Amino acid sequence: MPRCVILALDHSPLSSVSGPLEILLLGARLAAAHDWQIEVAAENTTQIRGQGGICLSAHTRLADVSQADLLIVAAIGDPRLRSDALQANTLQQIHTLHQRGTRMVSICTGAFVLAAAGILEGRQATSHWAVTDWLQQQFPAVLWQRNAMLTHDGNISCSGGASAYQDMSLQLVRDYFGESVALQVARTVLIDSDRHSQLQYSGFMPERQHQDERILEIQDWLDQHGCEPFNLADLAAQIHLSERQFKRRFTQAVRQSPLAYIQALRMEKARQALSGSRRQVEQIARACGYDDVRFFRELFRRSTGLTPQAYRQKFARWQP
Repeated sequence: MPRCVILALDHSPLSSVSGPLEILLLGARLAAAHDWQIEVAAENTTQIRGQGGICLSAHTRLADVSQADLLIVAAIGDPRLRSDALQANTLQQIHTLHQRGTRMVSICTGAFVLAAAGILEGRQATSHWAVTDWLQQQFPAVLWQRNAMLTHDGNISCSGGASAYQDMSLQLVRDYFGESVALQVARTVLIDSDRHSQLQYSGFMPERQHQDERILEIQDWLDQHGCEPFNLADLAAQIHLSERQFKRRFTQAVRQSPLAYIQALRMEKARQALSGSRRQVEQIARACGYDDVRFFRELFRRSTGLTPQAYRQKFARWQP
């Protein structure tokens, strides 16, 4: 009897638990795979306290799972706030199941749990785009794919942020029940089956948790004037540094070069303008500091994976 276990930790977003559960149950039903056992496991009790205080009853405890064909680790919220909450016995049990041949799958920030269990070293993995840079710092031996919607490396698969659980669940249906069943599930649950990248959903989240007050001053200035004409020497002069000193200090504080930071900021301004206004692409390009519209279009495509027109079509808050 094939057994799938979904591990849910306290304060997990429950959509990353119930979503895969419902999609896999639907796939098993459509495939008439009545022998499939799909259950939810908690850490120490059979009660899971999810986000918002909603409680979920689990079928079993992870410690009681000695065998499983598939273990899905649900998202855990922001791992930067949860890194001390992982229990050693949970990580050891995941490692043991992996050694016994269990296929491992993570949903969103559940990849942090797999990495902490020591089973992602040297493997490709993904997670929510907003925390992948932090994960890279915590687990440098993992081959993090920041923009990937899904990664598959051996018997370990990871999905990107939030609703990417749908993409992963559909892939699991495809793997275990076949392409025709996956197509039926996609049509029933209304899942787009051609999403391959998180790039179009990512945004600019600058590092501001450092203690360098001079660099914070420059970041504040860039928030207001980053699309205006200036050069790095101008920024350095504002805080009485040489250009070389400024580049080194900025990169050390923000973990991004000044030029990369400015470009990311301008692309974020462009995304906001495309989705929130009816201005022409040429006008937006110039307002964001790019007189060469062709160069702007290429930068935007590299930044989002979409042309400006396609981005507007997908994300406009009004009908283009």
